[in-house]
Amino acid sequence: MKIVCREHIDLSVSVARAFAFATDIARWPMWLASMVNAHLPETQELELGAVLRVCMAEGRNRRQEIFEVTRYVRNAFLSLEGELSAARRFDFRFEQRGSASRVSITEGYPVFGGMFPALYDAIFRRRRARRGLQESLTHLRGLLEDSAEPRYHADEFPTDEAARTAVQSHQLHAVNRSPQVA
Repeated sequence: MKIVCREHIDLSVSVARAFAFATDIARWPMWLASMVNAHLPETQELELGAVLRVCMAEGRNRRQEIFEVTRYVRNAFLSLEGELSAARRFDFRFEQRGSASRVSITEGYPVFGGMFPALYDAIFRRRRARRGLQESLTHLRGLLEDSAEPRYHADEFPTDEAARTAVQSHQLHAVNRSPQVA
């Protein structure tokens, strides 16, 4: 049995910006709740047929999965499908709505074993998956609308001594905001 969870969110940014941010796989751990790490082989770009290695978290458990990009339409669709027989699937859909945009995520995963595993899934696992999608979309909204870009990317952090002292020597000035009595 395949279980599907869907969530969407409306953003006040263009579809092009939302798609560019959401398809930057280096940023997926920043906003996708279930993904810890994702990367492409160095010689590939994110396109139809590309293969991704993704480390996923479920509570304390982590597992490595391989996904293939099965649908890629710039500024519209991105679909990932797991390569194993128990395939997990993620579908991202981007829609322009006037000056705003809507991002939808669908997560599909299998449930095996009959009635009891299906009941366990309906009570616990599906709620967790849906909550994870809601949290992911909330993080995406916060990162896109508030322009909360990190000051340094991990690869761009100054490593030489001169650059590090220049960053550390930047002093903050305290402002006295006590009320003035006339």
